[in-house]
This record gives sequence, structure tokens and C-alpha cells, in this order.
Amino acid sequence: MSGAKNTFIQSWLPPALYYFLLQSADKLKFLSSDKSLLKSNASLEGIAKGKRAFVLATGPSLKLENLKALVGEDCFSVSNFFLHEDLDIVHPKFHFFAPFHPPLILENFVAWLKQADEKLPVDTEIVLGYTDAEIVKNYGLFPKRKVHYLYLAYHVKVGGINLQKPILWPQSGPLMILPVLLAMGYEKIYLLGCDHTVLRDFKKPIPHFYAKDKDTRQNASDPGAWADIIQAHQYSMNTFVQYEKYKKAISIDYQGVEIINLSQDSWLDMFEASTLDMVIK
Repeated sequence: MSGAKNTFIQSWLPPALYYFLLQSADKLKFLSSDKSLLKSNASLEGIAKGKRAFVLATGPSLKLENLKALVGEDCFSVSNFFLHEDLDIVHPKFHFFAPFHPPLILENFVAWLKQADEKLPVDTEIVLGYTDAEIVKNYGLFPKRKVHYLYLAYHVKVGGINLQKPILWPQSGPLMILPVLLAMGYEKIYLLGCDHTVLRDFKKPIPHFYAKDKDTRQNASDPGAWADIIQAHQYSMNTFVQYEKYKKAISIDYQGVEIINLSQDSWLDMFEASTLDMVIK
């Protein structure tokens, strides 16, 4: 549904009915899509039952951590984590990229993916959104790596995750990793660099563990390219709401699974907090 038409319909319909229509539209779109790219995801289901995993995002709190302690652990990274000095020690099993979207520039995005391919360990597998498959094909990206695709949709339930079906479009990079780890069967999921403190530094460059000039992508860390204060608040709210949805889904569909936030400077307070030192000990 287009923006103006979408708003008009929303103003006339009960919220539950409006959301049902959006879910139905997403389902119809999925049914008409090519699902062959998703078949390999079946091999991931339940392969890590009872194990623990570490999610590595790019928040500035990573500068407070000794990531060398993660040697031999099951680590999953996202976005520009490949710039970290301990990348080879951490040795991510999978590296995730959120789908291409404005205001990013396609040529920068492609150059960024090529840079990651050069830096990541040779056996690190790649996870992308379904919509990026054409970009990978057209530019010959990741020719020597195993690539997984996720069908991401805005109006889907987060429980009972099946990686061959639609999963929730992530508001932030780590939220793309969580459903994959749940489907793989990890019992404890630890978050590092998941700070989500963007509003604290509104109108300043979006903070990360690396310097802004290290990012190949134009507009990626420039708040002026993304949102005004109202949009920034909405973005942050949507991010926290998605985390809360996964927390609720775990209590129903994945009982016994724990998500623990190890990020030392984080606004993500719906999960139990601990420290990397305590976990490793």
C-alpha cells in the first residue's frame, strides 16, 4: 500500500482489521515469490540445540570489551563489525547485512559488501535479505562463500520461526540475527555492542566502535540523512518494541532460552544484564 492511501485506509479501519490486511498483503506477496533461495535454510534448523551464541553489533561499548576472550565461541556479527581489530580471533560463524535501503547509495553498498568479503575469515558465511539476492547476482558478490537469504516482511509474527518463511523485517541489525539463532536452537544468546543510544547523541554522527570515516557507505552514520527528531524517536521505539516481541515469543515458543545483554552502555534494558568477564569465567 502506498503512503497516502495507506494512511487513509488506516484512519477508517479498526487497528486489528487494518493489521490483518497488512499481514494478508505480506502473505500474498510471499506466496508469489521465488522460494528456492530459502531452501538451504532448512539445514540450519535446530543444529545448535543447547549451545550458546554471542551477537556482535557495532555500538561504541565494544571498545570496553576484550573480545579476544571469545576465541572458540559461536559468534555472529553484523554490519561493520568486520572492521574490528579482533575479527580473526572472534572468527564469526555468520556475518549479517541488513537489506539495502535509502538513503544508502547502491554503489557504496556494493563496495561495502566487497570490502567485507576481503576482510572476513574465509569460512564465515553470509546472511542477507531476500531483496539483496539480485544485487549479489548482478555484481558477482561473495563468489567463494556460502550465502543464506532471509525473506523479511514487516507484518509477521515473531514466534514459531521457520527460516523458509517470512520473518520480521529488522529495525536494527542485531534483530536480524535473533530469529536465526532461535531457529538454530541456541539456548543462551549474549548481546555485545547492542547499545541503541542514538537519541542520546541526536544530530551528532551515529556512534559506533569505529571512526565515522572508516565506513565505506555514504549517509550511513549521518543523522541528517535519516530522520528528524520525531522520526528518530519512532525508529528507536520500533527497535525496542521488536526486541520486546522476541522476548515475549521466547516465553511462549522457546521456553528455556535466555537473551542476556552484555553491552556495558546500553538502553536495551528488557533483558537480564551481565558482563563478558562474568560469562567467560
